[in-house]
Amino acid sequence: MRYKFVCGEKAEKHSQSTGDLTTFLATGSDTDGRVSIFDSYLKQGNGAPWHFHEEDDEIFYVITGEVEFGIDKEVVVAKPGDLVIAGPNVHRRFQALSDSHLLVINAPGGPSEGFLRDLLSLDHLPSEADRARFVEKYGIHVVV
Repeated sequence: MRYKFVCGEKAEKHSQSTGDLTTFLATGSDTDGRVSIFDSYLKQGNGAPWHFHEEDDEIFYVITGEVEFGIDKEVVVAKPGDLVIAGPNVHRRFQALSDSHLLVINAPGGPSEGFLRDLLSLDHLPSEADRARFVEKYGIHVVV
């Protein structure tokens, strides 16, 4: 039997110099690799460039703010209560149009959190070598 209580104040947190904050609420190790759940605060103008995941579905639930998503060839603006799903191999990007709060779910869990830990530890924009490592380790491609 598996269970876990997550106290948000004590959960693994990653803050960036940009003012963004990502809290790891559930990891692949917590869920036998089934799902990862992140609580993310994005400052206006911040987000993620075009990328895609080989394995996992990525689900974004907007709690506050407005976020512009590019998904495949479509652009949508998600507002509180909206949900965006990007499956494996679907190109996606996002940018906060205002300070925003999101819940991000990846299934299966594991690769996305490793990718985020590596990405958030960089003190520079991802280089070609970084991007190649992300593909090899996590199956996540940053499309330049």
